[in-house]
Amino acid sequence: MEYVNIMEAARQCGVSDKTIRRAIHKGTLPAHFPQPNRCEIAISDLEQFMPGLSPGHVQVSAEDRITALEHRVQVLEQQVLDLWSQREAPKLHRSSRRAEHTTGPLQRNLVSLLAFARLHSITETTVLTHVDISLLPAKRGAWTDHDGTVITMALDAKGRQAFYLLYREVPFFLRCEQCPHGYLDTV
Repeated sequence: MEYVNIMEAARQCGVSDKTIRRAIHKGTLPAHFPQPNRCEIAISDLEQFMPGLSPGHVQVSAEDRITALEHRVQVLEQQVLDLWSQREAPKLHRSSRRAEHTTGPLQRNLVSLLAFARLHSITETTVLTHVDISLLPAKRGAWTDHDGTVITMALDAKGRQAFYLLYREVPFFLRCEQCPHGYLDTV
């Protein structure tokens, strides 16, 4: 009787050595272990094993495997290209809104959050707490006011409207000549 090792059995069957090891472990392929680290498989047992490797298992030639792998690579390359084009597509369809400046001089549509709070007699800590919990929408940046003051949080029309709606019922709230904010501004 002729015997082969696991690697040679895998080569002859056109499968991986793991497939042969699994078959030995499951008992579907008989094997002998003459020494602790040596496994021998009878060629006659291997020939009986090859027709029924596993349900759905198909042996293919090396050329067919290379062709199949080349096809898979082409499909994967096309998928990568499709993903890149989807990723870039939203950039082409963005609205034409101007980019929001978060540095430089304070824009006309913005007012300093803290100055606005002082004008309406609302404490700084209350306002900052409401900004932190996203109850009051404030813009963050590093702008410079006309007098050189650095402003890190500002309100736009939406923020002024939210400020008015949030604090108008507070006992110490002082109305200004532009109150109610937001209802007269275009958002």
